[in-house]
Amino acid sequence: MSGSTPAVGLVITRPGEGGRRRPHSPGGPVTRPSPRIRLVAAAVLALSLAVAPAALAAPAPQAGPRAVLDVVSDVQGDLPDLAHTLADLDDLGRDADGPGPADALVVNGDLVPSGTVAEYEAFTAALAAGPPRARTLAAIGNHEYYTGEPDAVLTERFLRYTGMPAPYHRSDVRGVPVLFLGSVAAPGDDAYAVLGDEQLDWFDRELDRASARPGPVLVFSHHPLLDTVSGTRGATGADNYCCQYPRPEHDRLLQIMGDHPDVVFLTGHTHYDLGLDDWAVRRTVPGGHPEGFTAVNTGSLQTQWSTAPDGSEVAAPTRAMNQGLRLVVDGGRTVVEAHDFAADTVVNRIEITTGG
Repeated sequence: MSGSTPAVGLVITRPGEGGRRRPHSPGGPVTRPSPRIRLVAAAVLALSLAVAPAALAAPAPQAGPRAVLDVVSDVQGDLPDLAHTLADLDDLGRDADGPGPADALVVNGDLVPSGTVAEYEAFTAALAAGPPRARTLAAIGNHEYYTGEPDAVLTERFLRYTGMPAPYHRSDVRGVPVLFLGSVAAPGDDAYAVLGDEQLDWFDRELDRASARPGPVLVFSHHPLLDTVSGTRGATGADNYCCQYPRPEHDRLLQIMGDHPDVVFLTGHTHYDLGLDDWAVRRTVPGGHPEGFTAVNTGSLQTQWSTAPDGSEVAAPTRAMNQGLRLVVDGGRTVVEAHDFAADTVVNRIEITTGG
């Protein structure tokens, strides 16, 4: 049976009480990590690890491209929070002590509530009204398919308004491979997302090509896999997230990524707090690479959910949420910061170092 490991790597540190204040411009079981990938997580829970001294030597990062990506997910019509987030991300880009402006903004699915033309018009107008950005990329989610119109109509509408070439595609950012997976059909009784054999065959080939270069491969998909990020783990996760993909597709997707420890798999959909300890995990797959791959929750701008004591999912009392990520890829080193834009804090952080 496959397992997942919190993305603790060698060291877990505790951020300042309440999270680290973000600067503004004025105005599964824990396992010992391999020597190939080192992850350092800023977690809310203090944890003591007994690690052999030899394991503390991380490999030197590989030389390679440097890229900055801002990531939001599950906007679902919450345009005021989107405007707030875009302004905050612009502030991050202007911070003299930071890595600079983002090379791309990624919206990881559920851009709109249901997929109507009016919703897309409002969403794209909100993006245009925000600070200028170098580039905007998008994954398709389930909420893009809720109008009742034919799947082909809704897929074409998403592509037309986002400028994406297809529901699945590769769009490198400053030389860093960035792969997008996306449903090609509306949610059904058995699954929220349908990828199809053609997409999975493409992904298998493209991931092999992307992994031939040093450094990480970023894979965006709106829908998570079981036993990865918050909400999907254990018995309650299986109950609540059993049907994101048809089971044969789920298992094949898992097997494909299980052979690639350089993968960072970024998913939305759950609306779980990025301040949780399992917001980012290492997922191992039987028969795959012993290091597994990294899975990261991309947060949400709309309605926070959590697991109730009885295992069901419940919305937060205020239903408020406004969280996202900033990724900095510098050669073989990837830093992922989880931001709470409403609270103006960094709530979690991991560092992934991919060696040769």
